[in-house]
Formats: sequence, structure tokens, C-alpha cells
Amino acid sequence: DNLLYIHDQLDREKYDVSVFFFAVRPRSPFGRLSQDLRFLHAMAQAKYTLVDDYFRLIYPLKLRSGARLVQVWHALGALKRVGYSRSGRFGGPVSTSLSHKNYTDVIVSADSVRLNYAEAFGVPLSIVKATGVPRSDLFFDQAQQDSVRARLRQQISQLANRRVILFAPTFRGGRKSDAHYPPHFLDLERIGDALSDNDLFILKMHPFVKQVPSIPAAYRDRIVDLSWFPEFTHLLLVTDLLITDYSSAIFDYALLNRPIIFYVPDLATYDEKRGFYCDFDEYTYGPQAHSLDDLLGMLDSVTLDELRAEKFREKFLNRCDGHSTQRVIQAIFSEAGNHAAS
Repeated sequence: DNLLYIHDQLDREKYDVSVFFFAVRPRSPFGRLSQDLRFLHAMAQAKYTLVDDYFRLIYPLKLRSGARLVQVWHALGALKRVGYSRSGRFGGPVSTSLSHKNYTDVIVSADSVRLNYAEAFGVPLSIVKATGVPRSDLFFDQAQQDSVRARLRQQISQLANRRVILFAPTFRGGRKSDAHYPPHFLDLERIGDALSDNDLFILKMHPFVKQVPSIPAAYRDRIVDLSWFPEFTHLLLVTDLLITDYSSAIFDYALLNRPIIFYVPDLATYDEKRGFYCDFDEYTYGPQAHSLDDLLGMLDSVTLDELRAEKFREKFLNRCDGHSTQRVIQAIFSEAGNHAAS
């Protein structure tokens, strides 16, 4: 995602860098310790360290003079509260936590969300930069989109000549260890009955959710589980209708200007426990379904509210215009000289 776009742009602009990737932590305690030590050794020598999520290992560290610790957060926009914006709520950090506070730079998608991220990470507003989010450049590159779609249709044969409905909710629970999606929200037999032969309903559960609903045998020709598929953004490119709830997918998908349904049967409870940065209605550029009956009744009639979608993009995505990666390079790596980046 963002890290790949930044890496490739550095390469295109002929920066002389040594790059160290630490993508997946080993399962064994010895393996984790070994990789942590390798990471700390690399970070101690590096001019730049880039992360795209919460990363516990780095927060107690004091950066040496001139070093940069850059948070290129994986989500666009600002929807559900994260970090210190959740202080006082279940799963939120205590005020004395060191988490996030040593970033030197934070990259965001729009001017309007800078204050939200400064609050979330406990950092000065001055270091939050509205450059746009690198991976959003995909939505402005028609040739790359066509290449991705062609590759997906070869890889997933069911996509051919179907209306693709992508069901991609976020998780419930306070943290990764208790993440789940309420099974009673999803009746795949009723959904299967409501689909036409031309429809393909794709399940894409959040990576934290390990229990994916079982697809009834009678509907496996029109319902598929792609929760395992790693490139979520690529799935959006072949989606004709997105069904989601409080997922940051709403920001990516808005750049495609296609119909969306917000399936939010637990809106009041979720708002009370987790909370949003704005009133939820400000995020909805499509209809809200508060029950499965509502959802099924909308499948064949939903259209995009283009005026609301344009207003939404202007507020939350105004720096995502196909040139975000270049602006990140200019904002972070514009100094002359040879550096190592981790």
C-alpha cells in the first residue's frame, strides 16, 4: 500500500537509498526477539523510519537528532476514533502512554482531518501534513486500474460478467484479540435468495476477524469468501456496489464514484462505544440500512448520491488527486545526499 508507492516513487526519482522491510513478525518468541533486534539495529542507522500502523516497539525510543519517524497511516479520511481520541473509552489509551507521540511527520488525506490525527496521535498539528495518501494515486491512474482488473478476472474466474457486490464491514470489539463480526447481522441464505444469477456477493471480513461465516452450499455459485485476499483496494476496482459500515473503505471507494450502502444495525451502540470524528450522517453518501430487511430491499434500487459524494470527497479527500506520492516525497525526502530508509 502506502509503503510500496513511496518505495517505487523514490526509485523512479533516482534516490540513492538502502531499504529494509520488516513486514510480518515471526510467531515464535525467539523469532520475534531476533527480528526486533534486527529492526532496532536498522533503525539506529537509518535517516528515515516509515510505519503505516500502530507499532509498539518504537514508542519508548528517543530519536537521535535529524532522524525522521514518519507515520503514513493505512487509512484515508477520519471516521471512527483512534488513539488518544478514544481516551476514556473502552480500549482507549491512558494519557501517560508513549504510543505515537514520537512521530516527526504524519501523512493524511485532507486538510480537514489534520486536527483529528494530531489529537489521535498526541502530536503537534504542525507535523501533520495534508499531502494526500500515496495509495490513493491508484484511483487516478486508468492504465494501472485496467491492469489490476484484468489480473483479478484471471485470478478469480467468478468475476466475469457479473454485478459484483462487496460486503466489507469493520470488526467489533475493543482490540485485535476480541475482534469479531456479529453473526446475527448476516443471514447468507436470505442474501443468497435475494441475489440474481448475474450477482456475485463477495465477503471480505476485516483481517482481525478470524471466524468467517460459512457459505451455504446452495449459494456457492453467487457468494464467495475473499477474506484471505490481501489487496483490498484492488477488490474495490471490480466492485459495482459496496456494502460496509464504519470501515475506512468508504474513503477509498468514494474516489470511484459508485453506489454504496451503509449497513449499520448497531449504529447507536457503536457510536457510544467507539465514536466518530463527525456526525455519522456526514459520512454517508449512500443510504443507511438499519436491518437486514432494509439491506435486501436496497440491493436492486440503490444509486449514488453524486452531490453528497462530491461534498464528501471535498471534505475528507481534497489532497488525493493522483499526485499524493510525489508530495510525500517532497515533504519527507527532499534533502540532498545519500540516506538509508527503513
